[in-house]
Amino acid sequence: MEARVIEVPIDNSNDVLEIDCSQLPVHAAEICDILENEGSALRFYQVFALEYYKQGSVEEAVVALKRGMASAKANDQTAKVPLLNLLASIYVQKAKTAPMGITNGLSGVATGEREMALQMAATLLNEAERISRSDANTCVVRGMLALAKRQPDAALAQFQMSLQSEVSVAALLGKARVLYGKQQFAQALIAYQQALVLSPRSGPDPRIGIGMCLERLGHTEDARRALKRASQVDPKAAAPRMLLATMDLNASKIAAQACDPEKASMYMRSAMEHLQAAYALQPENAAVLLRLADRMCWLGDWDAARKLGERALRTADTMALQAEAHYQLGRAHHGGGRFDAAHESYTRSLAINERHALARFGLAQMLLQRADMSGAEAAFQRVLDRHPRCSEALRALGYLHARLPNTKAKALEYYERAMAELNDSVPAADATDADLFLEAALLYEATSARKACRAYRTAAKLLEGSETPPIAELWNNIGALALVCGEEDREIQGAFAKAAEALDTKQTTRTQQTRTTLMYNVALFYERCGLLRLAQSLYTGALRLAPSYVDARLRLAHIALQLRSDATEALALVSQALEADARKTSAWLMRGRIELSRKNVQDARRAFEHVLRDIAKHDIYALCSLGNYYLAAARSEMTRAQEMPDHKGARDLALANYRRAIEFFDKCLAIDDHCSAAAHGAAIAMAERGFAADARRIFQDVRDAATVGLGPINVTALSSDLVYRAAPALTSAQTVVPPVSTDVILWASVNAAHALVDVNNFHQAILAYEACLRRLQETAQILELPSADLSTLVVPGITEEESAVDEDGSPAAIERVPAFERAERARVERDIRLYLARAQYLQAKATKDLATMRKSLDELRNLCSTVDFTLPETPDVDGDVPMDGDALKTTRLAPEHGQLLFDLALLEQSVAQMVGEQPEATRTLQALDEAAKDLVHSTQLFSFLSTWGKLNQKKQKLLFSARLASERSAYGKSLVSKLLRKREEQEKFETQRQISLDQWKRQQEEDDRRKKDELERKEREQKELEARMLRETEERNVLLRQQLALEHEEMLRDAAMPSKPKKSKSRNQDEEDDDDDDDDGLVLLPVKKRSAVEDKLNENSSRFKSKAIVTDSDDDDDNDSAVDDNYGADEHNLSDKDDVEKDIENIDD
Repeated sequence: MEARVIEVPIDNSNDVLEIDCSQLPVHAAEICDILENEGSALRFYQVFALEYYKQGSVEEAVVALKRGMASAKANDQTAKVPLLNLLASIYVQKAKTAPMGITNGLSGVATGEREMALQMAATLLNEAERISRSDANTCVVRGMLALAKRQPDAALAQFQMSLQSEVSVAALLGKARVLYGKQQFAQALIAYQQALVLSPRSGPDPRIGIGMCLERLGHTEDARRALKRASQVDPKAAAPRMLLATMDLNASKIAAQACDPEKASMYMRSAMEHLQAAYALQPENAAVLLRLADRMCWLGDWDAARKLGERALRTADTMALQAEAHYQLGRAHHGGGRFDAAHESYTRSLAINERHALARFGLAQMLLQRADMSGAEAAFQRVLDRHPRCSEALRALGYLHARLPNTKAKALEYYERAMAELNDSVPAADATDADLFLEAALLYEATSARKACRAYRTAAKLLEGSETPPIAELWNNIGALALVCGEEDREIQGAFAKAAEALDTKQTTRTQQTRTTLMYNVALFYERCGLLRLAQSLYTGALRLAPSYVDARLRLAHIALQLRSDATEALALVSQALEADARKTSAWLMRGRIELSRKNVQDARRAFEHVLRDIAKHDIYALCSLGNYYLAAARSEMTRAQEMPDHKGARDLALANYRRAIEFFDKCLAIDDHCSAAAHGAAIAMAERGFAADARRIFQDVRDAATVGLGPINVTALSSDLVYRAAPALTSAQTVVPPVSTDVILWASVNAAHALVDVNNFHQAILAYEACLRRLQETAQILELPSADLSTLVVPGITEEESAVDEDGSPAAIERVPAFERAERARVERDIRLYLARAQYLQAKATKDLATMRKSLDELRNLCSTVDFTLPETPDVDGDVPMDGDALKTTRLAPEHGQLLFDLALLEQSVAQMVGEQPEATRTLQALDEAAKDLVHSTQLFSFLSTWGKLNQKKQKLLFSARLASERSAYGKSLVSKLLRKREEQEKFETQRQISLDQWKRQQEEDDRRKKDELERKEREQKELEARMLRETEERNVLLRQQLALEHEEMLRDAAMPSKPKKSKSRNQDEEDDDDDDDDGLVLLPVKKRSAVEDKLNENSSRFKSKAIVTDSDDDDDNDSAVDDNYGADEHNLSDKDDVEKDIENIDD
């Protein structure tokens, strides 16, 4: 390319001075001296300034422009405007490349050099506007100044103003740049196209901007064609090739996510070719160097990335490129482990461009590495504020809050948002996102076992889609959480089976620990299924692998206590656990529970107090257990106070124990206001002190919800007579349907029914007890598992290694529901039925309802049918039992069975008494006989229980009073004699009632016979009357026929006679005749003599009255015409014989 030569005219001559631009003096002052000597125009200063600027001598260009403005003539100031605009644009460019200052290491502010450059540019532009307000280039430069000040709206206004006065390429390119920055890509595309049409060969090339806009608008292929065309127009331009490389890199990433490795590889090769070509064209192009540095970071070549970043930083001519260069340097230092240098680079990047989200994210990571949690949180939060759907920022904030105190809920919130973003993202989450779900699952374990299990399953599913082998610990956690959530057995078994398959065959420390934990969890699973012997063998195997495994030893103690009721063995196992860990809270709690089962109440109390005093003063289980202890002590003292009224200290001691119990329950609720066991205990204390209504409300809340929150309970009242059942706190081996002894819902319902009995609402109490029985039956059905499914409950790889073996060497029998659980359920059902019978008994006594009393008696008879007891036979009707002392001493009777027999005898006696008290008209002789039979049986039972109780009351605790049984026996004997007398009275009453009934029946039959005869007589008379009336009607019809026949014959004769001539009348006679007529047209027929038939007819018809029918004529014809017409009508009618006969028939009807 030939060097450019500028010809400068010589003053006062036609010659010119040729100056080669490639050989310009180092200092522009020499050129300026020549121009001044020759008196050259100002445009030559502008031309040489541009040449110096293109050659990189910015300061010399400034000198040339300033000398030109100084030499301007006073009367030609307009020529200075181009120089002012050019100098202002140079200052704007200097401000853009000037470094930014740092404040607090995070945000950037303008340095003095930058601020001075911007101020100088503004001053120059103000001067240019003062000289000429209509110069379009001034608006363009002012728009550039606004862009440098990050005022896009002001810049757009200036570019628009310039275009209104003159369409220029610079204004169009400036406008397009602002619109692109505002993400108005369609409008920016139009501006770039207009610039291209206006100047196809201008620089910078508008085709580059067109390609960028098309790519943003989704027209990828059109964008590629535009950029390729730009590279063809200017083969030395690196920008089009760099942008093509960027597009290919993005396409390669999309293809890789779409699982298309062939296409991804193709785009990657194309991208690297474009980058290499761009680098070959402009090795010091900052944008190209930064793109290469980014690629080196992805490849993990941190040293190469650092070197490229440093070179880009040296050649970056814009603030955006400088910020990106510092960011790439930070990435290189970060990946290379130079965290301090990375922190500094990220800080510098943000100082230049505080909106650089990636640099801020990297800075937050460095702050986290420095343990600056608050600073890291603030940095991550600023990234999230600008990009609310950034899953990386959400995950980082979740990770951060998970390790900060009291912010676990906030961490879960961030993790949930991140997981939601992954679910909505395209492409979907992959194996690299499994860590997110694992982190969330760890947090969910403390709040929601179900959510934790779901998160673990998601992580396992993501890992299954990759080449990552199954993780035993992951599947172990899934199985354990599924066990806690109460999922189906096959789901739990499948998870544990996968965990067993994933165990490493190498005997490493981690493998041994995982195997031990897995065996422990599988044993818990077998416990839930009732396979206690199989569970025991696995616990034993876990102890062989880890002898210090305290939890496994405690579970063995639990099985020994439940399966074999061997408290001694259980206590020995707990002692061994305490030797391994003397501060194990669960071991001390188990010890207290075992001591309670051994009736060592004081030792149990000391164990619970030791936990609260020396280990964990806020342990819920220990607090509830002590509350239940003092509640039982208060109940015992209250019973003693009732049995010994003279003992004044017993009641005071009972009230003090009630207060202590309530204090413990209050403390539980202060720690956890959803503790159902504490709320239950507090309600029991309230009920036993006389606040049954309030207690019932709490029982109902506990029953209706899984947990209930209560405030402090401070009540003082006398105790109630009703004994309430405490609800034990839940243990770690909680199952879907808890054992009956820990079924809080069941016992809350039972205690609510007790409270209803306390307030004398017996009907609702009966319904509540029946509901408790239904729940007991439903839970029993759920706990049962068909024996065919037991074979599926074996986990391969674990159970075979530790199979249960009996003492004789045979495999241990599998028990689905342990015998102790079945026995406990039977006992609980017996107790609830006894409560139901008691409520029915109290309702019957209150309402005097014999039917309800018999229902209560039937319940007790069903309960007593299971008692292995035969009452000695006695011939004495009074019910005296032979006093065979030896036989009575050898009779074995459980305490609860003695109570059932006592209650049965009491109910039989009550039924007999109620039957005897019934009125004679209500009861029956059969009922009295049955009551007498039951009364004899009751008296015999009371006599037996009195004698047996006196002989055995020192050997065992009796649940009934032998003295009261003796009194009831004596009362029964007296009641037998009374019942016999009442039977005699009832027999007499029923005999007399039968006689009266027979008399009443006879009288009723006689009355019925008389009523029947009277009815028959009336029916007979009615029939006779109807027959007589029928005969009379027939006779009258005969007479009517005869009369009609006679009239017919007479009319025929009259018609056959000749007519007589009419006599003339005088005028007076005519007037008289007219006066006598009532109506015109009325014809007076000649009077005929009545025959005998007519007389007879009239005689007979006198008894039948009828109305005469008179037909009036309204015609105005004269009398003669009327007579003629009527006679004509008569002739016509009389000549019609058939009509006459029809009339007769009608009369007959």
